[in-house]
Amino acid sequence: MLVYRVFPYLAAAREGQPGHPLYEHTPQRGGRVDHPDYYVWYVSRNAEAACGEVFGNLGEWDESMFDFPLVPGARRALGTYSLPDDLRVLDLDDPRQLMRLSLRPTQIVARNLPVTQAWGHRIWDERQVDDPNERVWDAVQWWSYHRPTWNVIASWRRPSLVDVAALSVEHPAVKEAGAALIRPMIRTART
Repeated sequence: MLVYRVFPYLAAAREGQPGHPLYEHTPQRGGRVDHPDYYVWYVSRNAEAACGEVFGNLGEWDESMFDFPLVPGARRALGTYSLPDDLRVLDLDDPRQLMRLSLRPTQIVARNLPVTQAWGHRIWDERQVDDPNERVWDAVQWWSYHRPTWNVIASWRRPSLVDVAALSVEHPAVKEAGAALIRPMIRTART
């Protein structure tokens, strides 16, 4: 399956370095299911959802939102990645799974890191009955805080890189996300 993610991109970065499309920065902080013991790949099945998740809190969108000063010279880009089609994804939009886990929808969508990281770790730690060394799930999926029709996937499996695309306010995924979230696009020339 193809998935998308917005990340700080530096063309000269080598694998393992900040700015590389497969860079795993540790420790992760602030993500819904972040955990100190494993890396989580936050992706979406839709390019516009990946853009909306990263830029959704901004009231106006312009070219400056793609700058990433923490990695000198980097700009945010859209990565296209591949995950196995048989990836074992727990869908938290399935009421049966919520009941099984004793979770309420508000516990999924609320921005309460101790709560979301706790259920994320609980799902990550579920083991096969016949093989306690094998996890039940490779990933967990829920709906976007910004737009419930978008999905967010937290994968514990590392994806393969397919492509990297530069982002601008003219990129189709940015335009679609901005229209869906009713964000004004400020088109100014970069200096």
